Amino acid sequence: LSFRLMTLRNIVVLTNFLKDMSRKLSGWVDEDDYYDDYDEDYDDDEYCDDDEYYEKGGKVGKSEKEQERVTVSKHQSEKEQERVTVLKSKAPKHHQHAEKNVSASSLEKLVASTLALTPDIKDGVEISLKSYTPTLEEREAYENTSKPDLSVVILGHVDAGKSTLCGRLLEALHSLDARTHHKNARESKAAGKASFAYAWALDSLPEERARGVTIDVARTRVRLDESEDRWIQISDAPGHRDFVPSAIAGASSADVVLLVIDGAIGAFEKGFSENGQTKEHAMMAKALGISKMIVVVNKLDSCAYDKSRYEEVKSRVFDFLTNGNIGYDEKDVAVVPVSALEGSNIVSSNQFVQECAPWYAGNESLLDILKSSKASSKGQPAPLRMPVLEILTASGNASSHALGSCAFTGKIESGSISVRDKVFISPANVVATVKRIEKGLNQPVQFASVGAVVDVGLTGVESSSLQSGSVICHHSYPLRAAKVIEVDIKTSDSLKRPILPGAKVVVHAHSAETEATVLELLSILDETTGEEVKRKPLFLPKGKYGKIVLSFQQSLCVEAYALSKTLGGVLLRSEGEAIAQGTIAKIKR
Repeated sequence: LSFRLMTLRNIVVLTNFLKDMSRKLSGWVDEDDYYDDYDEDYDDDEYCDDDEYYEKGGKVGKSEKEQERVTVSKHQSEKEQERVTVLKSKAPKHHQHAEKNVSASSLEKLVASTLALTPDIKDGVEISLKSYTPTLEEREAYENTSKPDLSVVILGHVDAGKSTLCGRLLEALHSLDARTHHKNARESKAAGKASFAYAWALDSLPEERARGVTIDVARTRVRLDESEDRWIQISDAPGHRDFVPSAIAGASSADVVLLVIDGAIGAFEKGFSENGQTKEHAMMAKALGISKMIVVVNKLDSCAYDKSRYEEVKSRVFDFLTNGNIGYDEKDVAVVPVSALEGSNIVSSNQFVQECAPWYAGNESLLDILKSSKASSKGQPAPLRMPVLEILTASGNASSHALGSCAFTGKIESGSISVRDKVFISPANVVATVKRIEKGLNQPVQFASVGAVVDVGLTGVESSSLQSGSVICHHSYPLRAAKVIEVDIKTSDSLKRPILPGAKVVVHAHSAETEATVLELLSILDETTGEEVKRKPLFLPKGKYGKIVLSFQQSLCVEAYALSKTLGGVLLRSEGEAIAQGTIAKIKR
């Protein structure tokens, strides 16, 4: 009898197993079931047994009370949806539909397909955010068509002259103290590095000065145009491959990237090779959503400002940026010749033409191009999203005393912030109060809107709640950290090994980074149409578009690319090299 009971029990277990496998193979499991094996902490699905499944016509149903609650919720949200429709109708048409006459990168063309795959997005607007109503002051800031503040990052291969160029820009903007510059010139000459006088304007760490390379991101914020009260933040990012994560963090808030190229014979070829950093920095800028690229061909004094050399460098870099490799539109890429060491073509193109390069007549200087540059589109009014770029301490910031013990620098990607506002800090999941906002050093303001880079002091919260990669949010519309995401990616053309399921990668998103695991390769996509070419491939080779699922080791504050280019763009690195860039299509929080 005992043997028969054991046999019967085994038959029941086997039967249940076969029924479960049959249901999965038949496609009866909802799409969230995929993530349940990997995301138990975030699992809120409701399941029913087989009898209930068939009674509901093959669909997993909800309880009567839940259906009633959903019905009531739909009625309550009708007015909110009407308000959102009005807001959308006021937005410029090119924010609602992609312009057909402007080419875009193949990866961005795939974003349209993500809207159909993201359950919490409809027409590019997250359903949970539809009830958001901006304040009058915030609406006016979004509708303001004047030139906004600008955030610039300086990238390029090591020893391309980035820090020297940064010092020259500060001098051109009347923000380089004469006494400090004379001191740097004297000390650099004594150290046998006289040419580093301008580079030391921001390279202030002893190790940076000893090694002659930028190690950490140096940021400074100065007035770009006194007459228009327009500010510019300049971030000097390291170029050495050992410090690429720091460069990514520095570029995460930029509207414009200055890609500095060493135009000297042999130096350009070295930086532009597969082992150089020029190509990786360009891909990094695009992956982080920087829409404007200014290619600065530096050190032309080394070849007597030869036009043919400039045209050769310009042609190769411009083709790389626009002809499918990176995906910039031609109208978004400018090229300018300079010599940072001699200060040529930084401020005045007329003097540059007369003294150095007659062939450049009729073109603008670097500063002229910067002043005419515009930040990325503000889009439609949305709740506050402000990634933390830097934690401010008493030893590293002269104004931190006024800001308080909990202070940071951040860029407002959407919404606005005012003194005395309540804000939500993610992923710490705490609420704080805005104590003070500074646009420049010791220059407090009461209000800052989308696109502004400001220093903010908070009260009612410990400084440990802030970290690089945190996002400051509207307290009523918090951004919850994500654990698993679905990403549309393009693998690098220099990928050494194919991407396999189970591969370990480092994911960079805005100023945050974490290790992640490739859970699954969902498909290979056609680079022009975004249609599925192959389902569940065994691997992703170089130069291919695909859709993958990533599981983060630590939760990240990200959003779908359709909602935010900054919070929705990712860069994948492995073994010290960039292997793919991507856009977030779907999030499992």
